[in-house]
Amino acid sequence: MNVTSTDVGTGSILDGRYRLDETIGEGGMARVYRAEDMALQRTVAIKVMRGPTEGSPTPDRVRSETTLLASLGHPSLVTLYDAHISTTKPSYLVMEYVEGKTLRDRLDEGPLPADEVAALAVDLAEALHVVHEKAVVHRDIKPSNILLWPSPLPDRSYRAKLTDFGIAYLLDATRVTSPGTVIGTAAYLAPEQVRGEKPSPAADIYGLGLVLLEALTGRRAFAESVGHEAIVARLTVSPTIPPSLPATWRALLAAMTASNPERRPTALQVALAATELREPRPSTGEVLAAFMDPVDTAPHSIGTEPVSVAPAAPHTPQPQSPASTPAATDPTRTQLLDPGQPAAPARHRQPPHRRAGILALAAVVVALALAVAIGVGIAVSAGSQPEPAPSLPVVDQPLGTHLQDLLDEVTP
Repeated sequence: MNVTSTDVGTGSILDGRYRLDETIGEGGMARVYRAEDMALQRTVAIKVMRGPTEGSPTPDRVRSETTLLASLGHPSLVTLYDAHISTTKPSYLVMEYVEGKTLRDRLDEGPLPADEVAALAVDLAEALHVVHEKAVVHRDIKPSNILLWPSPLPDRSYRAKLTDFGIAYLLDATRVTSPGTVIGTAAYLAPEQVRGEKPSPAADIYGLGLVLLEALTGRRAFAESVGHEAIVARLTVSPTIPPSLPATWRALLAAMTASNPERRPTALQVALAATELREPRPSTGEVLAAFMDPVDTAPHSIGTEPVSVAPAAPHTPQPQSPASTPAATDPTRTQLLDPGQPAAPARHRQPPHRRAGILALAAVVVALALAVAIGVGIAVSAGSQPEPAPSLPVVDQPLGTHLQDLLDEVTP
């Protein structure tokens, strides 16, 4: 006995692994559930294909979508985890579950700030670039097929993911729809889709342009027409772009929604243009400051052990080339030495503890010298014979020389 999609519903367990918990979407070809992958204990989205009724996807078409999804990879594309294709029971796809809302839900609350729309445009255009590079056309770009998940960055509220490739078309494969069939949501169809022409990436650009226009204005394009009139309207007129929008936005949207597909930009060009449309980002100074250590004003300890420096070998000055002259005169530049030129001897500084000891010794010697001088002066004034000049203790040069000079000055 064959099991159809009507036998599958909330609470069903597929292949002993996936438990269907809640219906989160439904279309003409499939029903989408929030489900639990009991093997990996994670939440997933499962798209259960409808049974073999008229107009439903054939197994070949399901395999086509599966192959398509598995070949695509981008942060703004929903990831395919697993696929089960069968002719005897419902086929289903297991996909990444995105916690959040659709762009349709968000637009029901009103338009988005221009900078937020530009950020979403970058995400979606990059995703379409990846799709188009695989010779794939999504064919149904609309707000309900764009999932929004909260952005962790402070400069934007959402990041976007493009979903529902159920009616995607592989350009290099046999066409799986009847010639002249219009597939897509009427409000976001490109003129060539209305005419039933072969789909192309330019159709996705047109649909994305209408989505961005609605996100900026809060009003759907061609809203003045309804039903069949709204579909036919795009064959004769371009969507109304309000003059209140910045000129840069008007230019991009006009190009994306041009009647002639060949005049529309590519997805990559849209991504680059939308990047430039974004307002200047907040300064990262505060963010970087969190990683910077405060200025260390405490004295650094230096080793007290003296460092021995070998004397430099005699050096015969070499004539400088013009190229080396700036480096020699500019102390901020790194100087290069010729291979045969020895390095200049490093200047040897006395460690602070040793310098302190020498200064203390110098103070003692000076005090001793003054005492001797005073004693000699008293002896001379008393008529006594002068004593031989005292000798100083051995002190490292050049301090010893200076002390001797001082003693000579005060000794009569």
